[in-house]
Amino acid sequence: MGKQKTAGQRKEQTELRTWTRRSLISWLGRGCVLTLAGRGAAGGLSMDVLEGSEHWIGSEGEGFEFEPGDYDMSNWGERTVDPQELNEILANWKLGVGGLVENRLSLTFDQLVALPSHKPVVDFHCVEGWSVLDVPWTGVHLSELFKQASVKSTATFVNFYTMGGKYNESLPMDVALEANTILAYGVGNTSLSLKHGFPARIVIPRLFGYKNAKFVERIELSDQAIEGYWVRGGYPYGGEVQPSRLRKGKY
Repeated sequence: MGKQKTAGQRKEQTELRTWTRRSLISWLGRGCVLTLAGRGAAGGLSMDVLEGSEHWIGSEGEGFEFEPGDYDMSNWGERTVDPQELNEILANWKLGVGGLVENRLSLTFDQLVALPSHKPVVDFHCVEGWSVLDVPWTGVHLSELFKQASVKSTATFVNFYTMGGKYNESLPMDVALEANTILAYGVGNTSLSLKHGFPARIVIPRLFGYKNAKFVERIELSDQAIEGYWVRGGYPYGGEVQPSRLRKGKY
């Protein structure tokens, strides 16, 4: 017999089934198609499928211009300090950009991926000692968001706030503007999986993974840094990977 689901799990499944194929495509944008790794998506959707190894797959069209793919992240360590529920993201997520800016932004996923994209192939390093080489990210360079928002000259820090409010992070402005620092929404021709930060996470290749906040929903430009989750726990604010671990052209 299969494992019995709790009342909470059954409730989540019921809520997710209200997200039909049409409404999911509408949320992701007209350039996206939900394929669930080849499964048909015309019927009800379950939490088991949506939180598994399957991904949101981009297809032809404007915006999320990805070929169907399935990037394997099973060999990654995973330290999600504040797990999120897919139905909560689909119901409520927008990306806000505010603080010391002339124009506050509120972007849907469709609007985010319609911005000019940056696709660095870089290494990802964990403070625990492991690395993943040649990760093919897709996202938006932060300078593009700052241009849209008209950042004020008094802004010296970029603070990131996440769904749930726990895994927040901060970067000095010069680090945020490095060539391969992006707000990532894709990896290896798919969107991010839920446990790795769907719909958007920060990627800073020369900093340790704990600085790469997941589930980002708000970016605030400020003249003061905030203390992120791991920094409050004793990790250095800078989070710099040792030079001996950095490969030329991969950070």
